[in-house]
Amino acid sequence: MTETLHPFTLTPVLSARPWGGRRLEEYGKHLPDGVLIGESWEVADLPDHVAPYIDDPRSRVSSGPLVELSLSEVIEGYGEELLGPIPPTAEGRFPLLVKLLDARENLSVQVHPHEGYVAEHPDTRLKVESWYVMEARLGAAMFHGFKPGLSHQQIAAKTGTRDVVSTLRASRPLPGSFHNVPPGLVHSLGAGLMVAEIQTPSDTTYRLYDWAVEYGREPRQLHAEEGAASILLDPVDAGSLPPATGRGVRLLTSNSHYWIREHRTHAGIELSNLPGPRVMMVIRGDLSVGDLTLAQGGTAIIPACAVGTPVAARRPSTILEIGLAG
Repeated sequence: MTETLHPFTLTPVLSARPWGGRRLEEYGKHLPDGVLIGESWEVADLPDHVAPYIDDPRSRVSSGPLVELSLSEVIEGYGEELLGPIPPTAEGRFPLLVKLLDARENLSVQVHPHEGYVAEHPDTRLKVESWYVMEARLGAAMFHGFKPGLSHQQIAAKTGTRDVVSTLRASRPLPGSFHNVPPGLVHSLGAGLMVAEIQTPSDTTYRLYDWAVEYGREPRQLHAEEGAASILLDPVDAGSLPPATGRGVRLLTSNSHYWIREHRTHAGIELSNLPGPRVMMVIRGDLSVGDLTLAQGGTAIIPACAVGTPVAARRPSTILEIGLAG
């Protein structure tokens, strides 16, 4: 392709979930009538077999000369112009998945397999993820790891039953708080939370409990044995950050897959000088990215070759800058 690569937006992939709701409409998403949507995949480039419950698990360029191309097709045509020195996945795809999640009800208590488990089970994929809390309704809870003093054996005996909930550490997260969810950490988003989720492009998830009785939902498969084998009591990088106050920039996380910076500003934004593309997400307020204008809930990709594009907020805004680790 000969067209110069400029910042671009994508058409999200909407995913119906039994715990989802309709609040994503408030973030500019066009939801189908009468369907509970739990997830808006803002940046997605998954093979079909990784998410077989989605008709097309690839977000596509929403306008301009590249319209309707998937990210892997953009990579095929532009390569380093998009990614810089960052390699794509082994399948030639964009190595990041970015979502908005609307938890009308509790999500399942779940765990993603750690590196040791994945190494012994080639049909699984490593999933590292992080949550940025956008909204938290009164009383909304988050489950993030275990209460102290419990053994792996005690916890494993409760997986697949409601008793596993009694082992979990619960908190009342505030908007603007940030939480890492490394592989092996048992977790669950509670009803009333809206979060931005940044993760590696995987969907290997083991459900330990699904709240089907409490909500009258259709029972889904649980994975007590696989989940118990995937649990780590104290995984590395399972930290959280409280909301920041005032204007400024802070690094939320940096791991071997991605890094995230939070910008609280109503002026120009200075991007990190690290190599690779950027995913820019508007948590609140707005953002201009070159000729693009994003409202709350909007997401754009700045290719590696265009990281010098002017980026600015026109009113007090919170912006996530997400980059890929080499």
